[in-house]
Amino acid sequence: MQLDKRTVPVDILTANFNNNNYLDDFFNSIYQSSVLPHRIIFVDDKSTDNSLATVGRWLLKLPQIFVVELSENVGFANALNEGCKHIASEYVVRIDPDDIMGVDRLEKQYDFISNHDVDVLGSNVSYFLDGEAQDITNSKFPLTHSEISSRYQEGSHGVCHGAVIFRSMCLKVEQYRQEYVPAEEYDIFSRLLKRGFKFSNLEGAFTRVRIHSGSVSNDMPYSTIEKTFKLRYLIWGCKTNRFIVLKEYIVRNYYRKYLFCTGVKRYLFLAIASIFKPMAVIRRFFK
Repeated sequence: MQLDKRTVPVDILTANFNNNNYLDDFFNSIYQSSVLPHRIIFVDDKSTDNSLATVGRWLLKLPQIFVVELSENVGFANALNEGCKHIASEYVVRIDPDDIMGVDRLEKQYDFISNHDVDVLGSNVSYFLDGEAQDITNSKFPLTHSEISSRYQEGSHGVCHGAVIFRSMCLKVEQYRQEYVPAEEYDIFSRLLKRGFKFSNLEGAFTRVRIHSGSVSNDMPYSTIEKTFKLRYLIWGCKTNRFIVLKEYIVRNYYRKYLFCTGVKRYLFLAIASIFKPMAVIRRFFK
């Protein structure tokens, strides 16, 4: 039973729009966690499926669920900001409702961040295809603050948004900005780094990220890369010419195809990515 588990001063923050098919897996992963959160802030962005009915069923097992039901669809970043208004704990964990939290993620991240001079703590993640049980690959994010900061100054990513725990003050100082979705995570992490907040990553993979037709990880449009490098200039003061932006789009798009495709053709995608940015691919495999 849940009564004999330790509760930690952590709120889980998630924003949902029509993810009913995945909510049982999502809530069950929290239910099975080695420690329990103080609150699960579930923001429903005017879903049109049965999401709220599923949440209602889980309230019997997880009374920590705090539902924020929006009266209109406001968008992912705005929905997260609405959830931030209800944070009651010292720490906040981000995870998306189509993903699965590892049984020891909450415990390991809380124990580390509460005993170290770190404001934002991420970890690696494993990726799996919807409908298949086996993971297809793991991320390899840098571990130290300096490495993570360098990634953002380059216009890349140093932590996974759905795998971080924040000190709650971070989300009081900086909010999400809807106008930069789907590059909102690059935006908020860059601004936090610019302010001097300390970042780190745990090496293990403590979150399983689901790849499906509607997931952000499944597709990266050119507009995401374009917004990312616009933000790089606005936040870090580093200009990027359009040829480099196009090259980055090709590299990231084909590398994702390599990660999430099966069969021989995936190595063709890897070869294309390698031609345009060989050192990035080498860094991924030989770090």
